[in-house]
Amino acid sequence: MNAETFWMQVGLFNEATLPFQVILIIVALILTYLVFFKPGAQTDTWMKAFFAVAFAWNGVVFFLIYAKNPISTFLGAPLFILLAILFLLDIILKRTEFRLPEQNWKQVLTLIWVLLVFLYPLFGFPNGHTYPTMLTPVMPCPLTVFALTMVVAAAPNVDRKIYILLLPWALLGLPKCLGALDCHEDCILFAAGIYGLIFLIRDWNGISTLRLASKY
Repeated sequence: MNAETFWMQVGLFNEATLPFQVILIIVALILTYLVFFKPGAQTDTWMKAFFAVAFAWNGVVFFLIYAKNPISTFLGAPLFILLAILFLLDIILKRTEFRLPEQNWKQVLTLIWVLLVFLYPLFGFPNGHTYPTMLTPVMPCPLTVFALTMVVAAAPNVDRKIYILLLPWALLGLPKCLGALDCHEDCILFAAGIYGLIFLIRDWNGISTLRLASKY
């Protein structure tokens, strides 16, 4: 796919779905506040439900309807739909507990990544990416950054499968970071992938695979 086709698809997607995207962004902001200041089982459930809806919606609507290309069809859509299913299952399994990390330095990093997610559209301005041809905070790449940020902050109390499956899409941001599709704002995506990979390696042994195990 060339850059012109990609940004045309993004523009059509934004024009057709902006109201729903605005709702998702507002919900994401509210849930971020709850994770930071009122963590707990109910907040976990709502955050997982949000991710399930957002990943499924991107997997079907963005990848299968608007961004029609082999990567979207055979990688993006299956990956995002699988992540949606895993987040939905985790409402029952309760493996992931969203909250701010205990270390002050990691709290600061978490806040920075969250800001980058919600300011994602601004990083496209230097390349002339304004509405409707801009990446909004709940499109696939910013959404991946947001999910990785929340999962890294929650570690080691996370579902390892979700953590691992978020990384391929994030690390695929490298070509765009180097100029592919004229989408330099996805340097944020690739950096988030490196960030997530570093902490996955660092915390591998401590990350829970079954929340049930922690009860014994």
